Amino acid sequence: TVGTVIVVLLVVAILLGNSSLFYTARPALQVGDVKYSSAEVNYAYRTAYLSFCNQYSSILSSIGFDTKKPLDEQKCTVSEEFDTWDDYFKDAAKQNLVQVTALCDAAKKAGITLDEDDQHEVDEQFSYIELSAKQYKYSSVSKYLQAVYGNGVTKKVARHMLELSQLASKYSQQQYNSYTYTDEQIAENYAENKNSYDVFNYQYYLVQAATEETTGADGNTSTATTDATMAAAKATADKIAAATHDADSFAAAVTANVPATTAADGKTTTPSVTSNTNTKGSSVSSAPYAEWLYSAERTANNVTVVEQENTGYYVVLFQSRDDNSYHTVSARHILIKAEDSDNDGTYSDDDKQKAKASIDDVYERWMQSDQTEDDFAQLANSFSQDSGSNTKGGLYEHIYKGQMVPSFEDWCFDPARQSGDTGIVESSNGYHVMYFVSTNENPYWYVQAETSLKSDAYNEWYSAITDGVEAEQLSGMKYVG
Repeated sequence: TVGTVIVVLLVVAILLGNSSLFYTARPALQVGDVKYSSAEVNYAYRTAYLSFCNQYSSILSSIGFDTKKPLDEQKCTVSEEFDTWDDYFKDAAKQNLVQVTALCDAAKKAGITLDEDDQHEVDEQFSYIELSAKQYKYSSVSKYLQAVYGNGVTKKVARHMLELSQLASKYSQQQYNSYTYTDEQIAENYAENKNSYDVFNYQYYLVQAATEETTGADGNTSTATTDATMAAAKATADKIAAATHDADSFAAAVTANVPATTAADGKTTTPSVTSNTNTKGSSVSSAPYAEWLYSAERTANNVTVVEQENTGYYVVLFQSRDDNSYHTVSARHILIKAEDSDNDGTYSDDDKQKAKASIDDVYERWMQSDQTEDDFAQLANSFSQDSGSNTKGGLYEHIYKGQMVPSFEDWCFDPARQSGDTGIVESSNGYHVMYFVSTNENPYWYVQAETSLKSDAYNEWYSAITDGVEAEQLSGMKYVG
């Protein structure tokens, strides 16, 4: 009898250890009064991981991120705060659950719950999971969830997490939309911050001063510029500036005054001017030439020389400034990515052809529908591989110039574009089925200023509701990842 009991207990232990119950019954994280199981934290962990991989797919190898190796065996290269990528994504999951918990708690206190439309949105998101399970040939949705989102993630867990996310998103959006401002307030905000909002076209070349090695009183050697080398760099910069009258003469002046360099491997590098096109003012605010660039006195082909302390001198050519008076657009799209089948960093003709065949199939489905915007949105939720929009019907609102890849933008900002227009666009990501929604009423400068005001108000509100909300790791955290 004792032997039978031991065998039964061992069988039960093995079954529990290999079932979702083992992970759903173990608290891994506590946020406020809410405890999240290992399965739920696994879902948040893997969601953060998948989002990261999708967003940075083109540079993963360059940052030392290998999707085929365990994350806890890889050093995190984007933050010194974390030892491994596993630590990085555990923290991302924790931060996400802190946000979701705080927002859901605030929503409930405000009497906001998920209505029928919200539940329909959750159904749509879950349908996408079911479709993905079929596309990747999993025998069941449960097995797909385990494989993609981690141990213990069942349909019940996934749906619960989707509902929490939907409620947090709903309340967050309602709060953001509640902030309204007059045209005068928005215009005032633009006037105060136009140097940050406007975009600039300019070129520069940095004449670097030579460095010399010196030995200090302590016997340590260091390398730095000197007054003499800085003066020499200034003289060269002045010569370039004197010979610069436009972009062509700028390039010629640099070539004439700065010799090419030859590396140890014999490779020669010719000096070249750096061009900045449609550069947002906020991105150059820390540059030593920022105030000169911002000046209302600037006109086309103005040139200046500005010191970069202990480094050298910038020669800067101003070309133009734009106040973003154009109107933004809203569009939907369905993205089918090309797959780099041999992992050589490029797409072969066969890779592109497979993506093209898939997008043609999606477009055919569109043509066979009633061709309404809702029909397109449903297709986007079902087929698009753009994680930034495939739960929102492929929608991007207030698209501004410089936001999307060139071919995408060229299609959207075609002056002849009309609401309801569709088409197929090729880009560096693959292929897109496009649907043009509308040209928006307000110019982009207005959108930026209004968004800034709303964001400041929202961030203040958000800080207040998350103040003091902390996450405590529990024993089940060791089963996450």
